[in-house]
Amino acid sequence: MRKGVESNQKSSFQEIPKLNEELLSKQKQLEKIESGELGLNKIWINITDMNKQISLLNSAVNHLKANVKSAADLTSLPVTVEGLQKSVASIGSTLNSVHLAVEAMQKTVDEHKKAMELLQSNMNQHSLETRGSNQIIPSPSAPSELDNKTHSENLKQMRDRAATLKRESLHQVTSRTDTVKTQSMKKEDSSDAQVSKLREKLQLISALANKPESNRPPETTHEEQVQSVTSKPSALPEFPQSLGDHTEKAAQLRPVSLPGISSIKDLQDFFHKTGQNMDGKLTYQEIWNSLGSAAPAPESLREFDADGDGRYSFLELRAALGV
Repeated sequence: MRKGVESNQKSSFQEIPKLNEELLSKQKQLEKIESGELGLNKIWINITDMNKQISLLNSAVNHLKANVKSAADLTSLPVTVEGLQKSVASIGSTLNSVHLAVEAMQKTVDEHKKAMELLQSNMNQHSLETRGSNQIIPSPSAPSELDNKTHSENLKQMRDRAATLKRESLHQVTSRTDTVKTQSMKKEDSSDAQVSKLREKLQLISALANKPESNRPPETTHEEQVQSVTSKPSALPEFPQSLGDHTEKAAQLRPVSLPGISSIKDLQDFFHKTGQNMDGKLTYQEIWNSLGSAAPAPESLREFDADGDGRYSFLELRAALGV
């Protein structure tokens, strides 16, 4: 029986260097998580690079918006737009890389956590075996007691070291991983929104680039627009020759009176007030709705209805008024 116990103790002594090596291995894995190819530092570098690309894109689009003014600028614009589109695609690729890196780190942390739990379980098992062997031996020799005491202290130290390393490493890695994931998601949402805005701006610029120069409205100053409005009289609509003949005939009839309308401009304003342009026609009901009881009798207006459709054009009412 005593030989079996001593065998167990010897086996436990041999396990201590292995456990120590495993602890060192886990410590190296933690360092790799922080500084490895898919570690936290790499993710920060990707996010920083992505922010720089977005800033460059914003600057390029703002530059285009401020400087695209002539046909010469539009000629070179497609090449610039193509470069910006490539940058947008590059940002999307960087976002995917950050996504994959965060997922890989989370997987590594989970595996590391399981390994630490297994190591802790092994340490506890060796501790139980050592305690059992100490209780079975009724009268151990002095060297055996010293060995058992040293062995127990070593196991206790390794167990405490493993527990401390597990708590600190998992807390540190989990905390930094959660921070990276949170900031990565925020950066991704912000980047997606900025990329969408950039794409909209690029589409607008591309549409301007593809639009022929002749279709562009001429650039005029405010003074020129005011002069064009005040100096040019409103163009009168063209009417068929038959209406013109009827107008000459209607001129021989007795003019009617419409309150407030004594000139061509008054008649134009009257048409606009009723929601019609000068190419449209007004029914007697629409005329009565605008003038009320001051409207002329329908029979007096009917004499000027050239085409007999019961509606009155600008030219017909002009003839009726005699202006």
